[in-house]
Amino acid sequence: MRSYLSDLSSVAGAVPYTYSDGKADGVRAIGVNTGSGLEFNVIPGRAMDIYNCRYRGIPLYFNSATGMTSPAYYEEPGLRWLRTFFGGLLSTCGITYCGAPGTDGEDELGLHGRIGNSGAENVCISERWIEDEYFITLSGRMREASVMGENITLTRTISTSLGAKSIKIEDVIENQGFTPQPLMMLYHFNFGFPLLSETSRIVAPIVSTEPREKQSAEGNGVAECQEFSGPVTGYVEKVFFHKLAADSKDRTFTALINPDVGGQPLGVVLRYNQKQLPELTEWKMIGEDCYVCGLEPGTVNPVGRAAARKQGKLPLINAQETYNVGIEFEVLDTNEQITNIKNEASKLVSL
Repeated sequence: MRSYLSDLSSVAGAVPYTYSDGKADGVRAIGVNTGSGLEFNVIPGRAMDIYNCRYRGIPLYFNSATGMTSPAYYEEPGLRWLRTFFGGLLSTCGITYCGAPGTDGEDELGLHGRIGNSGAENVCISERWIEDEYFITLSGRMREASVMGENITLTRTISTSLGAKSIKIEDVIENQGFTPQPLMMLYHFNFGFPLLSETSRIVAPIVSTEPREKQSAEGNGVAECQEFSGPVTGYVEKVFFHKLAADSKDRTFTALINPDVGGQPLGVVLRYNQKQLPELTEWKMIGEDCYVCGLEPGTVNPVGRAAARKQGKLPLINAQETYNVGIEFEVLDTNEQITNIKNEASKLVSL
């Protein structure tokens, strides 16, 4: 490889840049190309989240009507988080709360938390050979802190390699304060057209499914939660909480597959440890102008902090404690890979 190329950036690498137009003005970003056809943008200006993600030119992600927006436009109360929700492949929610807005004690909490609008510090890009493999690694640290309140950091490392069709996300969450704090992390992965269409299906080792509320249960909501139609006029979002099976090492996954994207099979799979992320939320929103499937592993179901506390299901991170999360995102592009993922799901459920 080196003998053919003066500079490897012609086939793979990571390039930092800054948005300079509209509400995105000033947001820092890093474009990554693995050379396999997988390209994506990491956004240090927005929690090291992942925005555009394409495979061989095909978008895998959902791009909301807001597009990329600066955190300067972030509005916390109520549902105003949606004013800066760009969608993207990954929007991180948390750290100390996620889900429905509401009041928890003296705290007025908006939708899905603050961390997704936090800029990263200590941002680093590393590209290097390790033996015969060329690794591309990005890292940065975000803070969720308040004077006389919580003091939590999230250090994120995103890595891939030359020729890879996968992205590894490794998070270290640290409570640097001296009192326990809620740990409500939701990894809001968002998939859109053409990966998402009438021929798409969710594949996962689902043991049971619970609709979030009445509107999600209406009709054949639960029975059809793994299936999709085309865009529906006036569609009202449906949300489902799935319990998944895992192997002896607590490994599980969820996937979205489509056997016909321009005549070719295409899918994506998220692999993670169920002890780290015990819950899986599905956001099914197949309306006109907002056509998206969210597959969202989390430490807790996103019901809001007060509701989780009342249910006795609010996870905590203790003083000076660290909590590790790892997720691997991979593209599937052959019928064999899609068949294998279906078989893997069936096998886990039968264990």
